[in-house]
Amino acid sequence: MIKLLIRDEAGFLISAELVLIFTLMFCGVAVGMGVIRDSLVQELGDVAEAIGALNQSYSFNTLEAPGADTPSGLHVSCSGSGFADQKDDCDCEGIEFEQIRPKDDPNNPRRRGAAEGR
Repeated sequence: MIKLLIRDEAGFLISAELVLIFTLMFCGVAVGMGVIRDSLVQELGDVAEAIGALNQSYSFNTLEAPGADTPSGLHVSCSGSGFADQKDDCDCEGIEFEQIRPKDDPNNPRRRGAAEGR
Protein backbone atom coordinates (compact mmCIF):
# COMPACT_ATOMS: atom_id res chain seq x y z
CA MET A 1 0.00 0.00 0.00
CA ILE A 2 2.92 2.36 0.69
CA LYS A 3 4.31 1.68 -2.81
CA LEU A 4 0.93 2.61 -4.32
CA LEU A 5 0.83 5.82 -2.26
CA ILE A 6 4.36 6.84 -3.34
CA ARG A 7 3.65 6.16 -7.04
CA ASP A 8 0.27 7.90 -6.92
CA GLU A 9 0.45 11.11 -9.01
CA ALA A 10 -3.24 12.07 -9.00
CA GLY A 11 -3.56 14.29 -6.01
CA PHE A 12 -1.81 17.03 -4.08
CA LEU A 13 1.25 17.28 -6.30
CA ILE A 14 -0.75 18.16 -9.44
CA SER A 15 -2.84 20.66 -7.46
CA ALA A 16 0.31 22.35 -6.16
CA GLU A 17 1.71 22.56 -9.70
CA LEU A 18 -1.52 24.10 -10.98
CA VAL A 19 -1.53 26.64 -8.15
CA LEU A 20 2.06 27.60 -9.02
CA ILE A 21 1.27 27.86 -12.74
CA PHE A 22 -1.86 29.97 -12.16
CA THR A 23 0.03 32.22 -9.71
CA LEU A 24 2.77 32.85 -12.26
CA MET A 25 0.20 33.47 -14.99
CA PHE A 26 -1.68 35.94 -12.76
CA CYS A 27 1.55 37.81 -11.96
CA GLY A 28 2.43 38.00 -15.65
CA VAL A 29 -1.05 39.22 -16.61
CA ALA A 30 -1.03 41.82 -13.81
CA VAL A 31 2.34 43.20 -14.93
CA GLY A 32 1.22 43.17 -18.58
CA MET A 33 -1.99 45.04 -17.75
CA GLY A 34 0.04 47.64 -15.84
CA VAL A 35 2.29 48.20 -18.86
CA ILE A 36 -0.75 48.50 -21.15
CA ARG A 37 -2.32 51.00 -18.73
CA ASP A 38 0.84 53.13 -18.65
CA SER A 39 1.14 53.10 -22.45
CA LEU A 40 -2.51 54.03 -22.88
CA VAL A 41 -2.21 56.94 -20.43
CA GLN A 42 0.90 58.16 -22.30
CA GLU A 43 -0.85 58.06 -25.68
CA LEU A 44 -3.97 59.78 -24.35
CA GLY A 45 -1.73 62.48 -22.87
CA ASP A 46 -0.14 62.96 -26.32
CA VAL A 47 -3.61 63.29 -27.87
CA ALA A 48 -4.58 65.86 -25.23
CA GLU A 49 -1.40 67.86 -25.96
CA ALA A 50 -2.15 67.78 -29.69
CA ILE A 51 -5.71 69.00 -29.16
CA GLY A 52 -4.50 71.70 -26.79
CA ALA A 53 -2.02 72.94 -29.42
CA LEU A 54 -4.80 73.60 -31.95
CA ASN A 55 -5.85 77.21 -32.46
CA GLN A 56 -9.64 77.12 -32.28
CA SER A 57 -10.26 80.72 -33.34
CA TYR A 58 -12.83 81.33 -36.06
CA SER A 59 -14.86 84.09 -37.65
CA PHE A 60 -17.35 84.51 -40.47
CA ASN A 61 -18.95 87.57 -42.05
CA THR A 62 -22.61 88.44 -42.37
CA LEU A 63 -24.39 86.50 -45.10
CA GLU A 64 -27.38 88.02 -46.91
CA ALA A 65 -29.49 86.88 -49.86
CA PRO A 66 -31.62 89.60 -51.49
CA GLY A 67 -35.27 88.90 -52.14
CA ALA A 68 -37.48 91.12 -54.32
CA ASP A 69 -40.86 90.02 -52.96
CA THR A 70 -40.17 90.77 -49.24
CA PRO A 71 -40.78 94.13 -47.53
CA SER A 72 -37.19 94.34 -46.18
CA GLY A 73 -35.68 93.43 -49.53
CA LEU A 74 -33.83 90.43 -47.98
CA HIS A 75 -34.73 86.82 -48.52
CA VAL A 76 -32.46 85.59 -45.73
CA SER A 77 -29.80 87.08 -43.44
CA CYS A 78 -27.29 85.60 -41.03
CA SER A 79 -25.22 87.77 -38.71
CA GLY A 80 -21.44 87.34 -38.58
CA SER A 81 -19.70 85.94 -35.57
CA GLY A 82 -16.27 85.06 -34.30
CA PHE A 83 -14.25 83.62 -31.46
CA ALA A 84 -10.65 84.31 -30.46
CA ASP A 85 -9.02 81.36 -28.73
CA GLN A 86 -7.16 82.48 -25.59
CA LYS A 87 -4.35 80.52 -23.96
CA ASP A 88 -5.71 78.02 -21.42
CA ASP A 89 -3.89 76.46 -18.49
CA CYS A 90 -3.89 73.07 -20.19
CA ASP A 91 -2.59 74.26 -23.58
CA CYS A 92 0.85 72.97 -24.44
CA GLU A 93 3.71 75.33 -25.17
CA GLY A 94 4.46 73.97 -28.63
CA ILE A 95 7.83 73.14 -30.13
CA GLU A 96 10.42 75.76 -30.93
CA PHE A 97 13.05 74.87 -33.52
CA GLU A 98 16.58 76.19 -33.23
CA GLN A 99 19.29 76.08 -35.83
CA ILE A 100 22.59 74.79 -34.53
CA ARG A 101 25.80 75.81 -36.27
CA PRO A 102 28.15 72.85 -36.72
CA LYS A 103 31.65 72.99 -35.26
CA ASP A 104 34.64 73.52 -37.52
CA ASP A 105 36.49 70.33 -38.39
CA PRO A 106 40.27 70.87 -38.04
CA ASN A 107 40.96 67.87 -40.31
CA ASN A 108 38.99 69.30 -43.24
CA PRO A 109 41.16 71.83 -45.19
CA ARG A 110 38.12 73.48 -46.77
CA ARG A 111 36.51 74.09 -43.40
CA ARG A 112 39.83 75.22 -41.88
CA GLY A 113 40.33 77.79 -44.65
CA ALA A 114 36.80 79.06 -44.21
CA ALA A 115 37.36 79.42 -40.47
CA GLU A 116 40.63 81.37 -40.98
CA GLY A 117 39.00 83.74 -43.46
CA ARG A 118 40.77 82.56 -46.65
